[in-house]
Amino acid sequence: MADFEQSLLSSTEDRIKHGVVVLGGGWSGLYALKYLLAEGLDAHLYESRSNIGGIWYFDENENVSGVYKTAHVTSSKTFLHASDFPIPTTIGEFPHHEEVLAYLHSYADHFKLWSNIHLNSKIVRVEPQWTLTLNDGSNIIDCDYLVVCSGQHQIANDPRSSYPFNQFTGTFSHSITYKTPYDNKFINKRILVVGGGETASDLAVELSATVAKRVYMSIREGQWFQSRILGQQPADIMYTMLMRLFGYYNNIFVRCWRRMFFVPMWGSGGTGVPYWAPTVPFLHGFINKSREVVDYIALNRVVPKRGIKNIDGQLITFDKEENPIEIDHILLCTGFQWTHPFFSNTDIHDLYKLVFASGVNGTLAFVGTARPVFGSIPTMAELQARWIAAVFSGRRHLPSEKVMAQRRRAYWARHACLYPHDHKRLKQLVNLFEYSDVIGDELGVRINLFYLFFRHPIAWYHIYCASPWSPFLFRIGRLSSDDEKLAYQRHLSCIPEKNQTFHRYNDLMLYACTLKLWYSLPNGLPATDNNLVRRQTPKQQRARLRKMKFFAFYCFRLWNETLNVPTLTDDSLYGIYQSMGRITSEFLNKGLRYDETISYEELFKAGRTVWFMIAFQMQLNLPLILTDSIFGYNMLYPYTDDLVDCNDISREAKVDFAKLFHERLLIGEPTYDPTVHFDGKQSNVSELNLPPSLKSQANRIVKIFDMVKFIENDWRRGDEYEGVYMSLATIHESQMKSTLQHARTEDGYEPTMTQVEQVSAEKGGASLIAA
Repeated sequence: MADFEQSLLSSTEDRIKHGVVVLGGGWSGLYALKYLLAEGLDAHLYESRSNIGGIWYFDENENVSGVYKTAHVTSSKTFLHASDFPIPTTIGEFPHHEEVLAYLHSYADHFKLWSNIHLNSKIVRVEPQWTLTLNDGSNIIDCDYLVVCSGQHQIANDPRSSYPFNQFTGTFSHSITYKTPYDNKFINKRILVVGGGETASDLAVELSATVAKRVYMSIREGQWFQSRILGQQPADIMYTMLMRLFGYYNNIFVRCWRRMFFVPMWGSGGTGVPYWAPTVPFLHGFINKSREVVDYIALNRVVPKRGIKNIDGQLITFDKEENPIEIDHILLCTGFQWTHPFFSNTDIHDLYKLVFASGVNGTLAFVGTARPVFGSIPTMAELQARWIAAVFSGRRHLPSEKVMAQRRRAYWARHACLYPHDHKRLKQLVNLFEYSDVIGDELGVRINLFYLFFRHPIAWYHIYCASPWSPFLFRIGRLSSDDEKLAYQRHLSCIPEKNQTFHRYNDLMLYACTLKLWYSLPNGLPATDNNLVRRQTPKQQRARLRKMKFFAFYCFRLWNETLNVPTLTDDSLYGIYQSMGRITSEFLNKGLRYDETISYEELFKAGRTVWFMIAFQMQLNLPLILTDSIFGYNMLYPYTDDLVDCNDISREAKVDFAKLFHERLLIGEPTYDPTVHFDGKQSNVSELNLPPSLKSQANRIVKIFDMVKFIENDWRRGDEYEGVYMSLATIHESQMKSTLQHARTEDGYEPTMTQVEQVSAEKGGASLIAA
C-alpha cells in the first residue's frame, strides 16, 4: 500500500503544471496566448500539428482538416488586423492562405510567443478541474484556467448516413477533405455540391472551371449572396458604413436601400436565381460573399438546384422538379459541428456571451466561437481574448451564476427571433458590430462617440461618418495617449482612397487599366490649336466610366450578333461582362503576385490578348477562366520584348538567347516532370546555366522560363500537345526576325518596307494561331 501511494505521489509530482493552458494554435489561440502573457499569467499554448495557423496551415493530407490549395479569405483585411499589429500593406485586400500564415508567424515573432508554444502536442482528454491528457496519455497537465481555441472547423457535419443520402450509390466526400480538384473522384464526373456557404460556392466554381464534367449546386432553403466588391470598395467596408447610419437589421431604411440599390444591381437575394431565393430577411441570416458562382450559372457551367427530394441509386430528384438527374459524386459542404472531442459534453447554450462556460467558476473560456453575418471571426476573437485575460488576471469580474443564466436565456430567445433560419444550424451566428460593442463594454474599451463628439469633433466625424468599422476602434479610447492616437491613425488608414483600385481581388472592369494609364498622364496635353486639353473633372470621369460600362456591355451583344452566336439573355450577357472583368482582375493580381516589380504598362501590354482568348472561350462554349497557360503565354510578351527589343543588349547575347529559348520551348528542361505542378513562385536565378553573354540578363530569363512552366501546367509535353510548343517556337522565330527592323548604319543592312510588313504579319499571325 505504501508503494502504491509513493508511485501515485511521484506520478503527481511529474505532472506538468501551468497557470493557464490554451488549446489550439490558430488565430484565436495566438490572440489568447498573447494577452494572457501580457497580463503576467503563466500561459502555454498546445497545438496538435507541427505548425501554428489552425485551418490556415495547408496540409495536403486529406485526413487533416484545413484550407484547400487555392483558398483565400472572404473578408477584407480591414477586418483581419490585430488591433496592435496591423497587416502589412503589401498583403492583398483578400489574402491567400499562405499570406495569412506568414502574418500569424510574424505576429508570434513580434510578441515573442514561441517559447510558450508547444507543437505536435495533441490533447486527447480534458477533465475538470483542469486535468489534460496529452498525446498517448504519457503526459498529464494540470492548470488553473483553460482556454479552448480549437475553432469551429474540426468535426464535419456529415449527413451521408441519414436519409436520403444513405440511398446514394455513388461516391461521397466532405469539404473538410478537399485539397485540390485534380483528384480521380472529381475528374470528368457529374458532381453535386450540397450547401450554400462560401466554401460550397468556391468549390463549385473551381471544379466547374477545371476538371468536372458538370457541376450542380443544391441549396435547401435559399441563401443571401453578396459580391466581395461593391463599387470600388470591399463590400464589408461599405456595409459597416451603411449599418452605422441605417441600423444593423432589416428596418425600413435597410429595406429601402435593398430595393433601390441591392436588387437592381445583384438581383433578388443577391443572385436573381429563383431556386436560391432566401427565406429570411436581409441581415437576418448568413451572407455568402462568394458570388462568383453566379457568373458560372450564367455560362451554364454550374446548375442551381433547391434541396434534395429523393435519391434512388445515382438518380437524384430535387424539390420543385420531377425529372431526376444522374450524379457521380456528392461533395458535402454542410459545415461543421460545434463540438470538442476532448470534452465529454459541451453545449454552446451554456456559454455566457459565447465565451465563459457555466458552473466552473469562470475557469473555462472559449475564443473564436462567434461567427459574423458579415465580417470575420478573428476581430471578435481578439476582443474575446482580451476579455478572458482581464478576467483571469482579476482586472475584470463576471456577474453571478444566476445573473449569467438569466442573460443567457434572454440572449438565446433574442437569437431565435433575429436568425429564425440559422438559429439551430448556426448557433454561433452574430452581428459583428453589435457583438463587438457588447464585448467592448465588458472589457471597458468600447469607443465613446458621445465624448468624441464634444471633445474631438473632427475625429468623431471621421470615425462615425467617413470610415469603416475596424478593430483599431477598441484602442482609441479618448484620444489622450500616444497609443490611442496611433490606433486612431491606423483606423484612418482603413479608409479607402477615392481613386483607390483594389489590385489583388476585385471585379476590375475591362477599362480599369486603360483609365489608370490615362489618368497618369500630365494635367496638360498639347493640342493642334496650341491650347491645353485639361484632364476631366471627377464628375466627368464618373460619367465617362458609366458610358464605358454600357459600351462594354453592348459590345458583347454586337459580338454575338456578328458571329451568329445563339441569343443570350441580358442576365447572361451581364454575367459574361462580369466574368471578363473578373478575369482581367485575376490576371493583374497574378502578375503582381509573381513579379512585384512589373509595371502596369507591362501588364497592360501582356493583357491585350487575354481578352481575345476570353472571346475564344466564349465562342467554344468553354468556362471563362484564367488558366495558367493563358497567363504564361501573355506574360511572355513583356518579358521577351524587354530582352529582344532592347538596344542595350548586344547582338551576341540576343543570338545566344534565341538558341537557348528555342531549345527550352521545343525540348523542355532536362528535369521536366509532368506530374509536378509549378506553384507560381519565381524560380531561383542560380538554377540557370547561362552563357557568359547572358549572365547580366539572368533575372529576365528566369521569368521567361517560368512562363513556360505555367504553360506546361495545362499542356503537358508529349506527342498530344507538341503543337503547342511548336507554335510558341514559331512565334519566337518571328520575334527574332523582327529585330532586323532595328538594323543600324554600321550593320550595312536596311530592311525594305515590304520586308518589315512581311515580318510583322508573320509574327502577328503566329501569335493569333498560337492563342
